[in-house]
Amino acid sequence: MQVELVHTTTSDQVPLDGYLRTPPRPPTPGPLDLVICHHGVGSKFYTPSFFDRVGDELLQMGCGVLRVNNRGHDDAFLVGERPFGAAYEIVDDCRHDITAWLDFAEARGFTRIGVWGHSLGAVKTIYFLSVQDDARISCAIASSPPRFAYALHGTPMQAAIQRAQELVRAGRGYDLIDATVPVKRRFSAQTYLDKYGPEDRHDYMAHLPRVRKPLLLTVGSLEADNVSFVGLVQEGASFNDRWANVQFAVIDGADHAYTNRTSELWSAVGGWLDRAATGQLAAR
Repeated sequence: MQVELVHTTTSDQVPLDGYLRTPPRPPTPGPLDLVICHHGVGSKFYTPSFFDRVGDELLQMGCGVLRVNNRGHDDAFLVGERPFGAAYEIVDDCRHDITAWLDFAEARGFTRIGVWGHSLGAVKTIYFLSVQDDARISCAIASSPPRFAYALHGTPMQAAIQRAQELVRAGRGYDLIDATVPVKRRFSAQTYLDKYGPEDRHDYMAHLPRVRKPLLLTVGSLEADNVSFVGLVQEGASFNDRWANVQFAVIDGADHAYTNRTSELWSAVGGWLDRAATGQLAAR
């Protein structure tokens, strides 16, 4: 796989890297000329992913693939004295990252752009479309977004939430806590509250009604065993009745990483992309 390593810097001066794959010249005309792929928590643009495999299909559609880092890559890193990474990110800051990569794409001449987020990247995609959006985005895919809803986990995570609240009130929001619910991971106190606190700032169910672009939600059937995804597996088919621009596909036999189900995932995505990007799906 031949790629071009690329780089951008956000408006708040966070450096981000990625790779760009472009179709052969002249490309076969397709519904999009670029899809920007955003990873989940703690991942990075060069971690093996279904994005690499579906990228081959996108190239055959005449569509470039821009697989990128966001500020939640790896567990932790420093920019000067500022800590970033999965342990320290604040979800709202994804607006800087997504905008920076859209700016990069525009500067490279891409005009018909799709965004595809996985896991936390899917949550960020929905959130961005809800609170900011961008005219350069034609459509978006959100694969396996977890529910950030306190009521789903409230009692088991109560002690960690209380500890995080104490640290933030004491001005120690960067102090780390070892969380076990809903995932076993180390977070700064402010990051833990931002994602999982009782305010439910980033529960995608609160943001879907404000998304105006065509949006495809996917989930693996095997994710029904996880409380963060069971609602999507069970209720996703009803979303289009509520929001005309939201489509849904459950990928039978797929886990969170869509292991050995990339072909099935692409079967759901490929046809939808063509209809969405050419205006054949409802948008409000």
